[in-house]
Amino acid sequence: MKKPLKKRVIKNFSCEIGKGKELSKSKIIRFKNNQWQGIKPNIYKEKLSNWALIDRFTLVSSQTIKFEVRYFEITHGGCSSLEYHNHAHVVICLKGKGKIRLGDKYRILKYLDIAYIAPNEIHQLSNPYTEPFGFLCIVDAERDKPIEIKD
Repeated sequence: MKKPLKKRVIKNFSCEIGKGKELSKSKIIRFKNNQWQGIKPNIYKEKLSNWALIDRFTLVSSQTIKFEVRYFEITHGGCSSLEYHNHAHVVICLKGKGKIRLGDKYRILKYLDIAYIAPNEIHQLSNPYTEPFGFLCIVDAERDKPIEIKD
């Protein structure tokens, strides 16, 4: 007999809601004391490369939906990988401000600014500012693997 989803989430301290399962019930994850309850950071990427000082939190991932919602937070001096891939994704700034590279252009993202990153666009997010830069990333659940670029 399978354990109910609620017990699995609490036991594993994960908020990959329904990862690998179909969701049968609605769920609310509370944000309290500057964090989502029951959510711990995931490893940003397995291999060390051209990224630094970034945490990744998978908020929602399920067979029931065709997308994932993830939250990333970059501390001062940190950055995501410089990369491109075949899939598009959307970034929404929730905390602080940060810098985004799209191709050869750099832009500043501030609270609630939205960046659409087109397929095969070279991109990187970074934080040259003192406050943490936090953003949601909405992406296809099934996607190709990014190709990292050495700059």
